[in-house]
Amino acid sequence: MVNRRLKFLAIDDNPDNLITLKALIREVYPDDLVLTALSGPKGLELAAQEDPDVILLDVIMPGMDGFEVCRKLKEDKDLRDIPVVFVTAIRGDKEHRILALESGAEAFLAKPIDETELTAQIRAMVKIKTASMEKRDEKGQLARLVEEKTCELKKAHLKTIELFESLKESEENNRLLITQMEQGLAVQELIFDKTGKPDDYRFIYVNDSFERLTGLKRENILGQVLSEIMPDSKRFLMEKHASLVITSEPVRYERYFEQFKKYFEVVAYSPKPGRVAVILSDITDRKKKEEEILYLIYHDHLTGLYNRRFYEEELIRLDTEDNQPITLVMADVNGLKLINDSFGHVFGDMLLKKTAEAIKKGSRRGDIVARLGGDEFVMILPNTDTFEADQIIISIKKLVENEAIGAIKLSISFGKATKYHIDENIQKVLKKAEDSMYRYKLYESASIRSKTIDLIMNTLYEKSSREMLHSKRVSEICEKIAIEMKFDQDHISQIRTAGLIHDIGKMGIDEKILNNRIN
Repeated sequence: MVNRRLKFLAIDDNPDNLITLKALIREVYPDDLVLTALSGPKGLELAAQEDPDVILLDVIMPGMDGFEVCRKLKEDKDLRDIPVVFVTAIRGDKEHRILALESGAEAFLAKPIDETELTAQIRAMVKIKTASMEKRDEKGQLARLVEEKTCELKKAHLKTIELFESLKESEENNRLLITQMEQGLAVQELIFDKTGKPDDYRFIYVNDSFERLTGLKRENILGQVLSEIMPDSKRFLMEKHASLVITSEPVRYERYFEQFKKYFEVVAYSPKPGRVAVILSDITDRKKKEEEILYLIYHDHLTGLYNRRFYEEELIRLDTEDNQPITLVMADVNGLKLINDSFGHVFGDMLLKKTAEAIKKGSRRGDIVARLGGDEFVMILPNTDTFEADQIIISIKKLVENEAIGAIKLSISFGKATKYHIDENIQKVLKKAEDSMYRYKLYESASIRSKTIDLIMNTLYEKSSREMLHSKRVSEICEKIAIEMKFDQDHISQIRTAGLIHDIGKMGIDEKILNNRIN
């Protein structure tokens, strides 16, 4: 829920276009601010000053075109999270769409503007900016938490140093203070092998907090060696503390110890040659919170798959010669919009979850599966050629053959493209995969759409036979009108279907109300 005043920035060298965009935006967000700029440089200046939630941008402008403006926005670390929507009169120009995506834009709309599509895009962009701000706040909270813990640890370390120094003055007083420390303390003496190389540690002292944090009892460990008390950690600790023997410089690190099921921050000192003092701080809660925050940042909240942010970072990381051939697979759920409109978004969300489960189950260990948003999913398959990718897609299709939500069968369109050479542009490979997916979707979705419409209308007819007769009459009348108007066969079919489903909104009305006749 957005509880703040939103800002929109429209950049176009045509004042009439700016007036139109401003009016359309205010129909959706009447109380919010719409800024305008007649040139790219002025738009960049306003963006830096005002930090808008969404930027609407024309392609062709004098001096600096829309693509250059978009690239400059995405190169600026303070502006890169602002969603950019191209709104242009260049309709159906695939090259311009590709350039828009390569420059970093989130969406591309062609004029004349479809108000419904523009409204949907604006709402989607506002959600993206709001989510970005929330994640930025989460990162800030994490940074503050780390800073607070660092300060606490520094204070603890200073206190420990003071304790060791006071040992020279009063061993008894120092022992009392060490015993009451919040951190665990263990003092060990170094054991050397026959060649004079450090080989093990023997415990000679532990405080109460060490017992409490580790569960190891003093009577069971004093006089014992590290290889007996902590066998799984011996090699790591010997290597980590090796520099202490040479330089006597303190060593600090964080590690999960499986033996204790805890994360510890460890600070190791050498109070004198041949001795090591180890201070333990339990940081398990902090680590869990960090992991939770990282999960939220990189995962889709609905499906649990990775999100677009993680996918984009992984695509850059994996785009190396060692991972070639690398295949990108695009997947799209067929008929989701119609299902959402007819049965509700809860039903559609269930379908998306089923899709995510099937794609994840059909992928291999090491493959990256992410939801890009809406009904689109993507897979990054390192060291995978076209043939191997086909086998994975076939495997996923078999998994969804019998999957359904209620009476709705799960249907997914796939497209793929493979990068074989390091000099190929990975974004162009992604575009090929996307184009391939849409080609399959063209002939797959028509059949799915027809079946879904039949299912929806049968559900309505079951509620009311009167509605069935009425819908069929309207459909026949629409078809006759379209024939008389000399429409082609495709348009006649579309108008006949529109007449058939014109009362689709009655799906959610109780059948008692539908069948109630007014006397």
